Amino acid sequence: MERTWTWREAGAADREEQCRLFNACFRKNKQVDTFVWKYEQNPHGPAVSRVAMDHSGRVVGSYSYVPRRFRRDGERVVLMQASDAMVSPDARRQGIFTGLDDVVCEASAARGVPWAFAYSGRLSYSGFLGNGWKDIGKASVYRYRFRSERSLRRMGRVGPLAAHAAPLLDLNWSWRDRRRFAGLKSRLIRLERFDSSVDELCEAATPTLGLFGERDAEWLNWRYVDSPSGRQECYVLPGETPGGPLNGYLIVEFHAGHAFLVDHLARSSTARHELFHSFSALAYQRGVHEATALLFDHNPAAETLLGLGWQRPKPIKLFRDMFPFIVRACRSDAGPEDEKIGRWHLADGDRDAEHMSA
Repeated sequence: MERTWTWREAGAADREEQCRLFNACFRKNKQVDTFVWKYEQNPHGPAVSRVAMDHSGRVVGSYSYVPRRFRRDGERVVLMQASDAMVSPDARRQGIFTGLDDVVCEASAARGVPWAFAYSGRLSYSGFLGNGWKDIGKASVYRYRFRSERSLRRMGRVGPLAAHAAPLLDLNWSWRDRRRFAGLKSRLIRLERFDSSVDELCEAATPTLGLFGERDAEWLNWRYVDSPSGRQECYVLPGETPGGPLNGYLIVEFHAGHAFLVDHLARSSTARHELFHSFSALAYQRGVHEATALLFDHNPAAETLLGLGWQRPKPIKLFRDMFPFIVRACRSDAGPEDEKIGRWHLADGDRDAEHMSA
């Protein structure tokens, strides 16, 4: 089929159109500053961004790769995160999505980038897999439920009937949570901004093997403090001695009765346990219905959460309880060993989402 569209590099003048297209495709109400923040202000580099135009010059598609510095087996490397694949509803089925994906992938390869990665959503999943991407594993939604009605209603056809049991179940859970959290004295300190003390923590906690996204103060402030939505809260866990090295940090989000464990870093398994216990207690104090964390099952954080009473999804529904993690080789010399999910160390905040809540 003859191509009916053309493409060009997207720049600052295209942010209004990219915002309009995003809101039309995903039924959101984002403002232009979100796209300036994501595509232009990232301390790991500007986005590789392209737009597609129809014969009249109207922008009908957009796609970007956002750079992210990783440590790969201890060595620094830049990877790309697929972001905002958008095609106008009246211009679909013309190969715009796959065509732009190829274009930004080739441009990234020219920069020396070996891999692109993404957590795939339901609508784009088949398109990704048909265009050179590979599903190498799944990330599970771990949950701690403080109130039961919402989770009971997720139980398919029996959900409305099961929801009648919520008051009795909630009474039992309320007793459980008072025992676990009511007397906890948290050592978490809320931050306005990260400083260089977190850089030392990042260096100390970076795995020596596999792929780990760098979390220096500059990136953390851009990602969580300066984001236009401002929904995340940042906490640090101090060390045992005043003014000494940090033991960890925690990024959380509270919205519409839901708590999200967005990101964390811990110096040790003991510090990780304290971070998650304190987060669970904080969610309890805020009166939320449920707390969640999106994690690979091989992440040590998963075992810690299970030990604190969190649960893996059961039953499992794809794109609700579990999300595919996909990668695409941008260069022919990208190491095939990185197609093993166990080499990737990511958190919920590594998704392409300004905030976790809808």
